[in-house]
Amino acid sequence: MADEQKITPAATNANAEAEKDVQNVLAELKGETAGEAAKPSEQPAEEKKGEAPTEDAEEARIVAAAAKLGEQSAKAEEQKEGKTEERDTRGRGNRRNNVKFDPSTLEVTDNHDEIRKQVEFYFSDSNLPMDKFLLSKVGGSSNRPVPLELLHSFKRMRRFQPFSAIVEALKSSETVELADNDTCVRRKVPLPESVTENADPSVAKVFEDQAMSRSIYAKGFGKETPTTQIDIEAFFAPYGPVNAIRLRRTHDRIFKGSVFVEFATEEKQKEFLALDPKPQWKGQDLLIKSKKDYCEEKVRDIEAGRIKPSRGRGGVFRGRGRGGPRGGDKRDWRERRAEDQKNGFDKPQGEQRREVQKDARGVPVVQSTADDATSGQKRTREDEPAANGEHPAKKVDAKE
Repeated sequence: MADEQKITPAATNANAEAEKDVQNVLAELKGETAGEAAKPSEQPAEEKKGEAPTEDAEEARIVAAAAKLGEQSAKAEEQKEGKTEERDTRGRGNRRNNVKFDPSTLEVTDNHDEIRKQVEFYFSDSNLPMDKFLLSKVGGSSNRPVPLELLHSFKRMRRFQPFSAIVEALKSSETVELADNDTCVRRKVPLPESVTENADPSVAKVFEDQAMSRSIYAKGFGKETPTTQIDIEAFFAPYGPVNAIRLRRTHDRIFKGSVFVEFATEEKQKEFLALDPKPQWKGQDLLIKSKKDYCEEKVRDIEAGRIKPSRGRGGVFRGRGRGGPRGGDKRDWRERRAEDQKNGFDKPQGEQRREVQKDARGVPVVQSTADDATSGQKRTREDEPAANGEHPAKKVDAKE
């Protein structure tokens, strides 16, 4: 759902350095960093005696490294958005600060069900094709394993402690599997071959369209607070299972008070829409409808000129641009383009393209747009070249 900011050279260099730091941390976790061995005085007593580190010590090392990785990832993200201060000086506000969600409000837990649910969501069709960062790590259809330490650095994953609980929880997952001696995780079924490691709005839209029939739109959730995301997830939980809940935001990342909810099945979506009375949010009525109805209403409003098309990522509300609606024509843009090419682009549907008339030398004849009233033929230009190749003098109308 996204417009991208222009990244300055400085920010690009900072991203490269941050990425290098992340790779170094991962290498340290695997014991592959050369020349970085701890000094004898800094090594644990067990190692000094030639003994293997205890399980608790290993757990502490992994948790500490994951925390360090999380700090570096956060730093990289801040550097990536290096234009935020400049945006503030222009009066546009800090887009990142407009997101109020604070995962630190969640309680620390080792609950296996919650761990599986979160990790499975990251790798699901409802998230992965739209997640630029994680998709690049997975490699699209290549289905590369992702280090668990990297996942544990995500803000919503840090509350899952101890680290060993994540490993144990994923052993019984139906959609993801452990790899590389239980240090990484990947999908059991790779993404389709059409999905590459580079996020493509047109590919992402295919997955969104497939989820349309099981999704709803709901509005009336008020202003965002640090717990709004979690509160809304809890609100819809009794009517699930739910694949994804997306808070809808403005271009400046301000919460609109509305959400798109994707249920696990179309049947669950229909059951929710059929509820009577409708569920309320903190005692207030919600505007609830299917996502399909919401999108079709917006298309009609755009065609009528009542609203402007959204600039969102790969959305259906792009007016008459590529992929957008045109005169109520619901066909894919490729089909419309093929017919336009056949008809000459500028002709109404069904009308054949008129062949260009040429003179004896093969030079196109420029014609008037008005038909001759008596002969029904197009009038040729008065300065058309004569047989000898010379242009006759132009006629000039002298005003009285």
